[in-house]
Amino acid sequence: MRFARVLLIVVFLPAPLLAQGMGMGGMGGGMGGAGGNGRYDAGRDRVGRNTMPKFATAKELEKFNAADALLRERGRLKLSDVQVEQLSALRARLFETNADLLVRYDAIRRDFKVPAALEANAPASAQPPTREEMSLLGEKMRAMAMIADELMARRPEQVAACLQLVDDSQRNRATDLLKDQTSELRKQVPELPKARGR
Repeated sequence: MRFARVLLIVVFLPAPLLAQGMGMGGMGGGMGGAGGNGRYDAGRDRVGRNTMPKFATAKELEKFNAADALLRERGRLKLSDVQVEQLSALRARLFETNADLLVRYDAIRRDFKVPAALEANAPASAQPPTREEMSLLGEKMRAMAMIADELMARRPEQVAACLQLVDDSQRNRATDLLKDQTSELRKQVPELPKARGR
């Protein structure tokens, strides 16, 4: 997955370093930096324009319920009444299982706001964000990405539970449906950059 450069800056760097200033001579140069007024110099290098990563809402993430994916395709899968009943019960359990993560995610996502100067359509005269604003933005992005990682870590077990409820004639199609849903889920929240050497 490709990450926006601003995500690498505000998520990968530790918060204390962000608070000290965004510009680092040893970071390849040309990345802008905090000016003497304590603001990130979006005018020198507009790393945020058109590149700010998108974070899905909790409601959007909630739709990626593995059992629900199969139930929506009950006709194509030719699910029996018993299978529909079993998958419906599993769907409810998965919603309940993931509720704790989605509540935490929602609390952060509702308060997540990209500084106006980093919006794609921001005018050149827009006030650049302060170092404190960029640091807070980075903390929220890290927190949401970490919760999304936890959600993805639960995914294999939840997919396996769904596949246990289909028979051999349905398994290949069901597997493909769940793979597609998993791929779409991965696109909803940018991943945390991996540390070099790992």
